[in-house]
Amino acid sequence: MVRATAKPAQSELDRLVTLIEVSRALTAELDLQEIIERILEGAIRILPAAEAGILFLYDPDRRALVVNHSIGFGPGVYDLVVKPGEGLSGRAFLSRHAQIYPHKEEVAAVMGAAQPSNLDTFREASGGTDYPQSAVAAPLVYKGEALGAMVVENLHKSEVFHSFDVQLLDALAQAAAIAIVNARLYAAEHDSRVRLEALNDEIRSQRDQLERRLQVQDSLAEVVRDDLPLSALAIRLARLTRASVFLSDALYRIRACDIAMPAETLRELDVAAWAALQPTLRQAAETRAQQRLDVEHGRELLICPVSAGPETLGFVILDARHRQLDAVDAAAADSAAMITAARFLRERALEEGEIRRRGDVLERLLNGDFPTGTDVLRQAQPPLRLVVGTLRAMGDGQHDSGPRVLRTLLALTQEALALEGRPVTVTLKDGHVVAIQSLAGRPANDDRSSFAALEQAAERLTTLAPDWRAVYAVEDEVGELTGLAAAHHEARLAIEVRERLGRVDPVFSVRSLGAYRLILQAASGADIAQLCERTLQSVIDHDRQRGSALLDTFRIYLDVGASSKQAAARLGVHPHTVEYRLGRLQELTGLSLRQPEDRITLELALRIFDSAQLL
Repeated sequence: MVRATAKPAQSELDRLVTLIEVSRALTAELDLQEIIERILEGAIRILPAAEAGILFLYDPDRRALVVNHSIGFGPGVYDLVVKPGEGLSGRAFLSRHAQIYPHKEEVAAVMGAAQPSNLDTFREASGGTDYPQSAVAAPLVYKGEALGAMVVENLHKSEVFHSFDVQLLDALAQAAAIAIVNARLYAAEHDSRVRLEALNDEIRSQRDQLERRLQVQDSLAEVVRDDLPLSALAIRLARLTRASVFLSDALYRIRACDIAMPAETLRELDVAAWAALQPTLRQAAETRAQQRLDVEHGRELLICPVSAGPETLGFVILDARHRQLDAVDAAAADSAAMITAARFLRERALEEGEIRRRGDVLERLLNGDFPTGTDVLRQAQPPLRLVVGTLRAMGDGQHDSGPRVLRTLLALTQEALALEGRPVTVTLKDGHVVAIQSLAGRPANDDRSSFAALEQAAERLTTLAPDWRAVYAVEDEVGELTGLAAAHHEARLAIEVRERLGRVDPVFSVRSLGAYRLILQAASGADIAQLCERTLQSVIDHDRQRGSALLDTFRIYLDVGASSKQAAARLGVHPHTVEYRLGRLQELTGLSLRQPEDRITLELALRIFDSAQLL
């Protein structure tokens, strides 16, 4: 009898020791999910009659108990969502007391009131069992607050659990509740520590950025304060950003960079393909906002427009080959762009002032009002060479950069003619570059050097602005100041005449027009121009009224050497059509192309008429 009593006592003692071990293990663990798994495993160990178990934790957002871990059930059990008071777990959670259900009837009496969906889920997860044969439920309570509940069950046998099992499970539940609270506190503390560390890192980063920003502003402020050149600005910006720096104007000319290089324009740089760089530059100019261009292997260019109001004056380009450019680098580029804009505007103001001064001198010379002053007299000492240059747009695109390109042509012309070492005045007048160069004391027949210098200037302009080309007209020597106005007028007309003739040489002598010079001079006379117009008036009226092309046909006929076949090929018509039109021309004018005097009269009348339209 003593032995029989001692055996159950020893078993209960072993289970108590197991409970202590499980409790110690729970309090030593800080990972919440690991604790939840150990709770159920410990419950099965201290309640040998248990075949399965479910642990529920209360979800405040859903206001319900949800399954966090299970043993002995299929994965569908995790779909259970139990309201407080519902089922075995809900009742234990609401009552805050452990409860034993030794028979299926007691289990069914409680679970039968659960939601049908939960009963179906339980049946499926348990492999078809409607209700357990016996069960024990215990709440997880910490300082009077219910955290959840756990239920251990035997699906096949009744009366397998006793009051001692209830006490053990309740004790385990209390230890589990403490462990869960500790784990949650640890997780909250850990999250707080992580957030604090992240905040500290952000504060350090912001502090470092602020220090860098102050360093950038101090360094760039010295450039402004000491009025340092753009090259010094590029070098300082490169040192501050650890990047290569290029400062360019709106025509993509490199005005300054941190290292010496042979490239004259951004087109010639090897930092990126021009086909990719140019659209990005245009986008920066249009938006007046920074742009980034991916080049290769994570390397990028930072392009910052140099703006003044709605106009883009140039660009600041940063090329960091070994690091990513950050917000401080972008701010430094913006500051450098503002300094560059101020420099460009100051340069333009000085240029505009000088252009106006020279333009005033030119205007007075052309009007016969000769200014006084030693420098002016030296620059205007006859004989003089007059050069008129202008721009021609290439293609059909929009050319809103015309004023900037014209100022560039002015600078290139000034530089080209100044190389000869003779006094020269270069300015702008009515969209043209006008240069007056004194040839006093020059060697005879040295025009070649001037032509070569102007051709080089035209070639450089094409390099800087591929959408434009330059045309220069070089007048004969002007022996007297009184001849400047007529020479200026003739040079401008000569450019237009050459355009009509289809000649595209960048530099030409007005003398090379030959007979056209006489025609231009004749066209300047009102009486002669009116006589020529009367000679062709009947043809002009016929073309206007009937939409014919008699004058155009005659013009092309003359241009191709008086060949009907070549004129027909040029016009895309049959030679008989050309001959018919020429016949009508002769009928309307009363002049015959077979008579030398009549033919010369018709040709001169047409040439003078065309030239008069340019005046």
